[in-house]
Amino acid sequence: MAGCTAAPASNSSDTGSSGSAKLTDVTVGIVPFSPNAILFHAMDSGIFKKHGLNVTTQPAASPIEVSAAMLSGTQQFGFITTPVLINAAIAGTSLKCVSPIDGELSSDRDASALVASKKSGITSLEGFAGKKFAVVQLGSINRLGAQKLFDDAGVKKVEYVAIPFPQMPQALADGRVDGAVITSPFSGTAIAAGAKVLAHPSSDTWPNGTIYCYAATAQYLQKNAKVAAAFQAAMKESILYTKDHEQEVLKSLVEHLKLTPEVASKQVIPSNYVPEINDKSIGAIQDEMKKQDWIKTTVPIGELVWDGK
Repeated sequence: MAGCTAAPASNSSDTGSSGSAKLTDVTVGIVPFSPNAILFHAMDSGIFKKHGLNVTTQPAASPIEVSAAMLSGTQQFGFITTPVLINAAIAGTSLKCVSPIDGELSSDRDASALVASKKSGITSLEGFAGKKFAVVQLGSINRLGAQKLFDDAGVKKVEYVAIPFPQMPQALADGRVDGAVITSPFSGTAIAAGAKVLAHPSSDTWPNGTIYCYAATAQYLQKNAKVAAAFQAAMKESILYTKDHEQEVLKSLVEHLKLTPEVASKQVIPSNYVPEINDKSIGAIQDEMKKQDWIKTTVPIGELVWDGK
């Protein structure tokens, strides 16, 4: 896939009847979850338009699908977790983080949780030995964090299965899996049905880290640096705005994720609202991937983060 041709520079559209200004059309691939609220707010409030962008989104079940769409040229930016970013680089496919999703990961506010199903009766990490455990994809940041917690607790022979987030609550309730790492807003449904929160793998393991980002292909960035800079600046503005207006920003989830106003208001944006990529944490995640034998080699962090050039 490294040889795929990136999309040509994005199309432009008029901002109004005057035709005096042009907006650059870009499509952003997302995996629907609550932190998307910051992107949605930038779309709805006019922040992207102020920076010259007309942004639309395309949902996917996992970051793997998003990365494939960027490589095919159908999406210009997309949601990527750090392990997917690293694996792509090792495979010779150059994707680079352009912007945080919501800032750095808060050390005490996590949108994802490691839960045990009500039917399992599990009350501690040790109870997952030999049990079936759901993650959104087998190479996900959620599995990496969960596996580290299990390893640290001496838990062996956990059977991992891939299940999309929206299907996890039912799988837990039915007893098809004994536990999962599940994210907001789907975690609320699972917890309401009796799932028990035992840990928060991402914030427990990489507090203040970058576990995901909006990325683009190196080829797209080389040809469209001004567009990328505008996207980055707009996301920074929206992240900083959300710090002091979180409830306002969460309202965007009503339209874009089809949540009720009550449910939307209770969602967690797991951010410290520092609008930067934490390079050091990307290195720590890569080291953990190598420790767990997910990868045999490593790549320089500078190859994974866009430097604006």
